[in-house]
Parts: sequence; structure tokens; C-alpha cells
Amino acid sequence: MTVADSAATHLSFRRSLPLTTRAWLATLVAIAVMVADARFDWLTPLRDGVSVLVRPLVAAGQWPFRVWEMLERTTIDVVALQQENAELRRQLLILSAQIWEGAAARRENDRLRALLGFAPMPGTRLLPAQVLYDSPDPFSRRIVIDRGSNHGIRPGLAVAAAKGLVGQVTRVQPLVSEVTLITHERMRIPATVARTGMRGILWGRGEAELQLRDVLGEWAVAEGDEVVTSGLDGLYPVGLPVGRVTRIERGQAEPLVFVTPFEAGAQWRQLLVLVRDETVAP
Repeated sequence: MTVADSAATHLSFRRSLPLTTRAWLATLVAIAVMVADARFDWLTPLRDGVSVLVRPLVAAGQWPFRVWEMLERTTIDVVALQQENAELRRQLLILSAQIWEGAAARRENDRLRALLGFAPMPGTRLLPAQVLYDSPDPFSRRIVIDRGSNHGIRPGLAVAAAKGLVGQVTRVQPLVSEVTLITHERMRIPATVARTGMRGILWGRGEAELQLRDVLGEWAVAEGDEVVTSGLDGLYPVGLPVGRVTRIERGQAEPLVFVTPFEAGAQWRQLLVLVRDETVAP
């Protein structure tokens, strides 16, 4: 038999082994290796080497899960922070509203105390009124109060706040009235400089200041002088505070005297209507 025939016979033998036989042979070899490893630790170096080689692969396989866990924790933390911030903002708004309400109540109480301390003028009585709203025309310098003809209000009555004159009733309806402020450009108020007794007319200018004009006699006025109503027109009570002289410009003929009202620019809520005795009681 030649070498070629021997190799052909060997290959024929290998191909002749059934699959089941080969499986049993592999099982026996595996069992023998496991027994040998259990008794003599033959495979420990091999396992150690394989674990070192496989470790990077295991770490790489675990990396997506770790990234996912990190993103999940970050997302949960961000959501929790957003919820906490929203709750803190809500509590801050509630506290701010309470502070605003308390401050508004204190201001309202101060205004009411000031009105209670307003002394009625001789021959008049004080009728409290609440400001409902400003006139729809922002340039009209008028406000609307919750007192009308049913309460004894009539055109021409003076309206005051805690520090002095605010305006004059110019239009009356059964339940409400319109008050024109003293700063209106058509308002004219007979006035007196309290310190010197000098009389003149306060002219509204449509601005924050009034102008003292039409003075009778000699000019006797200085910055800081208080100006009150003279009562000569029969509409305003005598001695009602109006404002203070804050600016004097010396001209060629006569000085330009400007008066800042005591109640200029105030946000009124409560006012007093000065009702003369001849009016009908509400």
C-alpha cells in the first residue's frame, strides 16, 4: 500500500465517524478537562489570561448601559430641579402678592387716617367718595367718583384729599360725578398767599404746576410760600390748602410764579367732597 492509499484510508476513516460519536468524544474530552482542572487547576492560567484579554471587551459592552444610566440620572435630576424651581417660583409669587397686598393695605390705611384728620371748613361738611376710574381721555385730567346727585352732589363743589384741594365737580349724574383736577388747563382758582395775604388767580397749565397770575396790588411772594383758596368766587371754601410756591422767574413786567399742588400726582382712592350747608343731605 502506498502513502497515497494510506492517506485516503485515514480520511475515509475520519469521514466515517458519525456525528453522534464525535459529540460523545467531545463530551468525554470536556469532562476529562474539567475533572483535571478541578483536581489540578490546569486551566487557571488559561482563565486568567482569557479574563485579561476579554476585560476590555466586557468594559466596552457595559459602556452603553453606563452612559444610559448616567443620562437617565441626569434627566431625572434636571426634571426634579425644574419641578423644585417651579414650586419655589410659585411660592415666591404668593409671598410677593402677600407683600404687595400688605403694602397696599398699609398705604390705604395711611390715606384713610389722613382723611380722618382733615378738618372740615366752616359752613361745609365732608362727604367721603371713592375714585372709580380716570377719565377715558388721558389728557382731560378728570376722574370719576362714586357720588352723584342722589348723594347731594352738584357742579362746582370742591373735592379735596388729605393735604389739600384736588379739583372741582364739573359734571353730575345720579350715581357718579366727574371731577376736573386743578391742573386742568381751563381751571381757575381764586387764591391767597398765606404769608402775605396777596391775592391772585391760580391758572391750570395742563402740567404738574399751576401759575399764579392776575395779582391784585403789589407782588409779595417768595419761594416756599403756601397758597390757599381765597373763597372770593363762592365755590371754594376759604383757606383750603392748594400748593406751595416752588419757582419764581423774574420777568420784565411781572414775575412768573409757579405753584406745585400739595396733591399733585397722587394716586387717589378716597377723596372728600366739601358739601356746603345749603345742599341737600344725601
